[in-house]
Amino acid sequence: MGIIHWPTFNLVLSVVGAGFLLTIQSLYYIKVFFDEFHLPPGYLKIVQVLFLVWNAINDPIMGYMQDLGCCGMTWIMDRRKVIKYAGPVFAASFLLFWFPWSTTIGWVTALQMLVALFIYDTLLTLVLSAYCGLCVEMSKSHSDRVRVIVYGEIFTIIAGFMIYPLETMPHSNEHFWMFQSICVAVAVVSAGLMVFSATKLKKSLNTLPEIHQLEKLETEPDPKKEIEKQGWKHAFQVSWQVIKEPRFICLVGAQFFKILRFMANENFLITYTDALLVSGGFYIKESSAAGLFLILARSCGSLLFLLLWFPTNRFGTQSIIQALNIASLINIGIMLYSGMDNLLHIAIFIIIENAISRCGWQGFYIVVAGEVVDTDMKQNNRKSPFSTIIFTLKALFNKPADQLAPVLILTFFLENGGFPTLTKPCTTFGDNLLVENALNSTISSTSTSLTTEIVPTIENCSSYKYWMFLALTIFPAICAVGESVFVGVDQYLRRNVKGKTHHLGDD
Repeated sequence: MGIIHWPTFNLVLSVVGAGFLLTIQSLYYIKVFFDEFHLPPGYLKIVQVLFLVWNAINDPIMGYMQDLGCCGMTWIMDRRKVIKYAGPVFAASFLLFWFPWSTTIGWVTALQMLVALFIYDTLLTLVLSAYCGLCVEMSKSHSDRVRVIVYGEIFTIIAGFMIYPLETMPHSNEHFWMFQSICVAVAVVSAGLMVFSATKLKKSLNTLPEIHQLEKLETEPDPKKEIEKQGWKHAFQVSWQVIKEPRFICLVGAQFFKILRFMANENFLITYTDALLVSGGFYIKESSAAGLFLILARSCGSLLFLLLWFPTNRFGTQSIIQALNIASLINIGIMLYSGMDNLLHIAIFIIIENAISRCGWQGFYIVVAGEVVDTDMKQNNRKSPFSTIIFTLKALFNKPADQLAPVLILTFFLENGGFPTLTKPCTTFGDNLLVENALNSTISSTSTSLTTEIVPTIENCSSYKYWMFLALTIFPAICAVGESVFVGVDQYLRRNVKGKTHHLGDD
């Protein structure tokens, strides 16, 4: 077979294209809408709450459509065709975030964000649910699934290097066109990668007897008969069978807290570093050090996962998750003891925190969800795995965490410190520069904005820094404890199931 497992390589190549889009969108869309499009913060909460509902609903809809077919669209049941044809449309939807409809009318900017999120996430769900289904169906053992995740993490590191040119170029308004140009180029490259991957994947699958049987199963059945046998009523019955399982509940609960933590770090990584490190003079904005620091923060999680590849195979994903959470709580405790004036320790903390929160944040739970798919297929005597239904049903409960994370961070932490009105005034450091910046600032408000710019003072900026520090440390601690509780209960349930199995075998 050689060093590279080519079917896995071709499969994971599709997620490189998606990874480019996800990296830029998750890191910059809130920042761009605040700094460039002047979105009032009150509108962000409204958009996120509305989007939360659709984000949860569209996942099971896409899952049912891919596993059961819909409205005669039989092509949607072919996961490779979904990646090949829906992938470029997904890449195009990414551009909706970066070209403003208005920079003066708050509700128009909010509408743009809402429309962009709706379209982008729907296509994201369609493409990535097909990818997740292929991950499970192409991998028949735990080690095979871990290999898929490892390949994915390697490509995630590659995708993370997109941050460097974006962070080192000028960030002033007159240079925003450079950012837009890079986004267009990334969308084109991403679309090409997804098309190429899906094309090569089909050829690779035909060379594997085990997977060729699966391909035959997916492409040859009569769709009308399948839909008659397994309609929407049956889909709801399947959903209820899965939802009421205690281990599925633990899976959803654990990953919910993991996603909360990941999205908080993802959406506010640049905000945290600007407020705590740039403002203190640890490094200069738009410098090579800034770009490298952010790449390191986003890549260490993937590197850590690669180091944990063999321990994961040996001890299991749940044991590794628990060990990471213990390490995280120790890291948070040390940071709280050191305080927010220790810039070097803050920089180290951000690297470690992002490494732990990103390490296998999807990969570990894809492996666990794969076990749920296998169990569901065996217990219910299904002819084919309903992997996409189970993945998207899990997403029904987990996806709200994507929108809740920024809302919770804003509501309980950042707005108490004056975010986003003090973001720009507090980026300078040193008392003299701060006072000079304050004298040059003006209080401004318009009828089209819900935001009033605050004249910065040393007291205001100290409060801003304090609440940033609390968001950086306290929120991850809450999420780590929540995740550990659910994983611990699942470990207990797993041991009980094994014990009962052995007992029955002895009898």
